[in-house]
Amino acid sequence: ADALSDGKLIVALMDEGHFTNSGHFIVLRGVQDEKILVADPASVKRSNQEWELGIILNEASRRAGSGGPFWVMSA
Repeated sequence: ADALSDGKLIVALMDEGHFTNSGHFIVLRGVQDEKILVADPASVKRSNQEWELGIILNEASRRAGSGGPFWVMSA
């Protein structure tokens, strides 16, 4: 949440849940009213709604390597 509040993007690898049935990358793009904004390449509907941080944390992949399931992107 701190990185998002600082204007950074976060790539997230998600497991089965609200965003995917098997595995899927989304981009966390900001915070609004204490909820997370996402960019989901598979769904405009999911991209246009606000998400509880707990949902994202609970559905993040536990199998991700290389520092995942979250990668903070900064310029």
